[in-house]
Amino acid sequence: MLKVTDSLSSKASHNMVQTSVTGGSLPNLSKLRIIQTPVRFFPAYGGVEKYVLELSKQLVALGNHVTVVCADEPHAESCPVQGVNAIRLPYVAKIANTNITPHLFGTLMSQNFDVIHTHIPTPWSADISALVSLLRQKRLFVTYHNDLTGQGVSGLIACLYNFTLLHLILWRANKVVITQPKYLERSRHLRLHKKKVITIPLGVTSPLTVAKVKRKANQVFFMSVLDKHHEYKGLGILLDAMAKVKDRRPEARLLVGGAGELIGKYRQLAKMLGISDSVEFVGYLPDEELAELYSSSSVFVLPSLNKLEGFGIVALEALSYATPVITTHFAGSSNLITRNKAGLIVPPGDAVVLANAITNLLEDHSEAQAMGIRGAAAVDREFGWDSIARRMLSVY
Repeated sequence: MLKVTDSLSSKASHNMVQTSVTGGSLPNLSKLRIIQTPVRFFPAYGGVEKYVLELSKQLVALGNHVTVVCADEPHAESCPVQGVNAIRLPYVAKIANTNITPHLFGTLMSQNFDVIHTHIPTPWSADISALVSLLRQKRLFVTYHNDLTGQGVSGLIACLYNFTLLHLILWRANKVVITQPKYLERSRHLRLHKKKVITIPLGVTSPLTVAKVKRKANQVFFMSVLDKHHEYKGLGILLDAMAKVKDRRPEARLLVGGAGELIGKYRQLAKMLGISDSVEFVGYLPDEELAELYSSSSVFVLPSLNKLEGFGIVALEALSYATPVITTHFAGSSNLITRNKAGLIVPPGDAVVLANAITNLLEDHSEAQAMGIRGAAAVDREFGWDSIARRMLSVY
């Protein structure tokens, strides 16, 4: 993890202090008015949406005022969400998973704020946020979740954007936050701005108490949004691997959490592989049901295929329930898993190796249990949202 010392100063409120973002005691910071501009927000489901919700909740708990300005998808009232103000704007189109909200500029210009925090890879909301920060002379912070990519025409547009507007945003930003240090090595766009890049990982909410749930010996769990923007999570490879697992352990069963436009495609793939009876698509999961599946599964698998994997928070969530994890080096949790022997790291895109890893953990119950226990302890030490929010606040 990068070590960064950031100076915060305000003649009116406190003397200049220096703090390490990677640990140690933090100063009693002035309370801030913070605007977050994700494309969508809770009850929308996804990694960025959850990141913004949990970070914002903790910033509010620390005494700050947080407003999220986002597209009204799915439709919800513009009212506080768990203490976080939400302004939901109508959108006229959706391009490459980004909602185009014509009123975003005017709304941001009318707000009273100290800090604006936006997110990549979402053009439009990030572009408008950077412009407003410049016009209002306010501090801009960017969490860079992953590169903007695409195929065909979308790929050409992404390439043009990456070499133009993206760098204007990163140039304008006071700090660029990445959630795992390896992303600085993977993204050539970030390397051009490395002096302002800092690492603050995602946090993990405390696991819910799940009563009377027993670990099921042959249950494998996967969780993601099932749309074309999340194919890099590797569900196709996992289904292929499960067909091979079944040859050695016919009783093995895969539960797939999440909903999206590609669920029919994955059902068809499972049928083609001859494992339809052993794969259950459970759809969207409320927190309580998700906690039950984390708690009852023998292993959680996140076979991320490429650098589009910004972090993969679900892997840490699974570990927090003492469930061992199998993933690839692209996941932000891979270092923690390796250091603490909390699961297995496999090559991306290799269904044979993935199948062997799953089978090994299903067969070695005592080692799988020990991995889960070590993982839960490590997550509790390193990834509490309270400490993550304090580190972000020190950067603000």
